[in-house]
Amino acid sequence: MKRILFLCTGNSARSQLAEALMRHMAGDNYEVMSAGMSPETVDDRVYLVLADQNINTDNLRSVSVTSLNDQHFDVVITLCDKASNECALFPDSDALIHWDFTDPKPTEGLQAFYETVEGLKARIALFLMLNGEQQNNTIGPVELFKIMSDPLRLRILMLIEDELALTVGDLTKALEVSQPKVSRHLALLRDAGILQDQREGLWIFYHFPEHLPAWVRHTLATVRNGNPGVINQEKLKLSQITDRKKPGFSNKPKINKKQTASAV
Repeated sequence: MKRILFLCTGNSARSQLAEALMRHMAGDNYEVMSAGMSPETVDDRVYLVLADQNINTDNLRSVSVTSLNDQHFDVVITLCDKASNECALFPDSDALIHWDFTDPKPTEGLQAFYETVEGLKARIALFLMLNGEQQNNTIGPVELFKIMSDPLRLRILMLIEDELALTVGDLTKALEVSQPKVSRHLALLRDAGILQDQREGLWIFYHFPEHLPAWVRHTLATVRNGNPGVINQEKLKLSQITDRKKPGFSNKPKINKKQTASAV
């Protein structure tokens, strides 16, 4: 079981909320703790907003970060700028992450606490989505962004993100480039582990592998949805192909919408 630690200045609001939410959302996948540089009493409003959402508040208590110096945490997440300096206390952690959240305590009432809860829920949900499976280290972020920096390869990926599977002929007509050039780029994407090919009859289709890491799928989906007009012309050209073949793989992988998968 991996261990995760949330850090903030007083360990009295933000990190307590994060600890309770992570336990609630992650189940038994992580051992979760929180701590502070200068621990203070847990704010009563923490218990109120968590109880209102049926989130367990048992065992929430303020802890000094110095008491945890000799412990190993797989992931350390800081929640304020001051606490980010405390990452140096955990140099052997696999991941040091910073989420900057405004301290809700100076504001009267519960609204700021509810807003902090909603913000943390979104961050934690994304973290769990992208880290909830065994990671395939075929490609790293540097390699992925190098691949996506080429305009032709980017358009190929965006088309397959939309269409799920395409042939070399489809891409040649949509992109208006030669077949050898398209084939070279497809071979590079296949060798990098981003695409795989699959034969069906006389046609070979290229699509995303079923086990493409979630963070790669999410990046591709984000680029596509954040730039909706990037392949408009190519989409129009695809729609004009009257004899276009569609895949009907008998072993078609299940598409996981929650993880923005785009595999066929």
